[in-house]
Amino acid sequence: DAKGLLKAAVRDDDCVLFFEHKYLYRRIKAEMPAGDHVVPIGKARIAREGSDVSIITYAATVWKALEAAEALQREDGLSVEVLDLRSLAPLDDDAIFATVRKTNRALIVHEDTRTGGIAGEITARINETCFEWLDAPVLRVTAHDIPLPYAPQLEDFVLPQTSDIVRAVRRLAAY
Repeated sequence: DAKGLLKAAVRDDDCVLFFEHKYLYRRIKAEMPAGDHVVPIGKARIAREGSDVSIITYAATVWKALEAAEALQREDGLSVEVLDLRSLAPLDDDAIFATVRKTNRALIVHEDTRTGGIAGEITARINETCFEWLDAPVLRVTAHDIPLPYAPQLEDFVLPQTSDIVRAVRRLAAY
């Protein structure tokens, strides 16, 4: 995805900001697509199919969401869909609405603070467009509303972890 999105950003006629998450460096390995691989900006992807709860996320939290989905499948028998947004502007509303309509439950996960984070905007769009499809309130797992500390132990406390996602999905599934 990084290769394809970067190529799309370079070729775009508009100004594009491309952010890479340093946590993913040397941690996530995949085969580099050959040739002229381009991923359209504004097009999300289903990172994991599921039918009980949708996790809507991006960047490093995609991998935490996938870990949580595996644990929930193994421990609770829950089928969790993970939607990787890939880009935040534009958002892929069609993909967001499709996953909500499929599972009727949405959890939004990101590393930004809760106040002013993109999860609030996504929640508003879901409520405005898919409210009748929801069987539970939209939940968010985000960083705490404080500046990010430098110490690794404190950083881990402030940022969302896999265990936080698992706990939130279990809460959603209980509705």
